[in-house]
Amino acid sequence: MKNIVLVLLLGLGMASASAQEVYNSSGKPGYQKNTKKKKKKGYDPDKLILGGGITFNFGDGFIAAGASPIVGYRITDRFSAGVGVGYLYSQFRDPANNNKLFTYREHIVYPSLWTRFFVYKNFFVSAIGEYDFIFQRVPGYDPYSPNPGTLTTLKENFTNTCLFVGGGYKFPMGGRASFLLDVQYDVLQGKNSPYPTGLPTLVHFGFALGL
Repeated sequence: MKNIVLVLLLGLGMASASAQEVYNSSGKPGYQKNTKKKKKKGYDPDKLILGGGITFNFGDGFIAAGASPIVGYRITDRFSAGVGVGYLYSQFRDPANNNKLFTYREHIVYPSLWTRFFVYKNFFVSAIGEYDFIFQRVPGYDPYSPNPGTLTTLKENFTNTCLFVGGGYKFPMGGRASFLLDVQYDVLQGKNSPYPTGLPTLVHFGFALGL
């Protein structure tokens, strides 16, 4: 069940924008006009970042669906930060048993904080702090039933903390649009982590647009 969440992270991933626009133009010989944008004081809506990821996958008794919107702000030309919240529902049936009661279900809600810093041109380092609320519904036998072998659904709830660090590259697509590729590693690897253990490297990729 731990591999299910990876489907979401391989979807649209976390989208953001950090495009910097500077315009320079030349007129007649001996005259040069500099139209560099003046920095705005206080809140600047042009620095707002919106994005997120979605997933939908199914087949052979397996279903996974979820969304992970984010919002952030470009604090400086190089540094951005923000918050996000994600939800993923997944279920799969035991292939060895056709009984519908042998269906495993999992709900995960994961608020997060994220940062990104451009170290050189379009290369950046990033970090995401995430807290997972995991709600599992698994088939089992009712220990209190007068009839031995009676199937029921057992509820198991967990929490987990993740800290992903890594980096990536931004591919400009013209205007304020770009494509982001980000590879991260969970340095905490909690015992209840819904992510793959051993080498919990996650790949985020998606379309980025600044609003």
